[in-house]
Amino acid sequence: GRCIVAISEGVQDEQGVPIVTKLVESEKDAHGNIQLSGTGALGEILTQQIKQKLNIQRVRSDTLGYLQRSFMGCVSDVDQHEAREVGEKAAQFAIWHNIDGSITIHRTGYYSVDYKITNLKEVAGKTKLMPNEFINAKGNHVTDAFKYYLQPLLGSCMPEASMLRAPRAPKILHI
Repeated sequence: GRCIVAISEGVQDEQGVPIVTKLVESEKDAHGNIQLSGTGALGEILTQQIKQKLNIQRVRSDTLGYLQRSFMGCVSDVDQHEAREVGEKAAQFAIWHNIDGSITIHRTGYYSVDYKITNLKEVAGKTKLMPNEFINAKGNHVTDAFKYYLQPLLGSCMPEASMLRAPRAPKILHI
């Protein structure tokens, strides 16, 4: 069989310390936040652990980065619209009102939004965590509340997720 494991670069131990900080020397950004991405160390360590502890030799890790974030096939119509609106609002505040800050999106109703300008001191260097009501009791999956929140953001062009099921094929190579 095959198994795919997806893990966040921000996964933490029991004390809330990011595991990647125990694996490599950590860098910090201008706000003092630990840089969690860019090393691939977490994937490599997990690969070695699986090989050693489960005695599986064919294991690999892939660390995603900007490539998947820039693939236009994964951008919803809502994402495209809101990205343009945020850019326009930023330009309007800067040019017409000589105000700087961060444009924030505030949801109103099931899905409509207002754009506001927020002082950089309120958002720079801050981390917004996923609300507890979006994570199930076991802490290993999302809730229906998260799916309800997420659905409008996916827009109308995202495909439905599907799962293929087929009978297992007999193994013919015995290596």
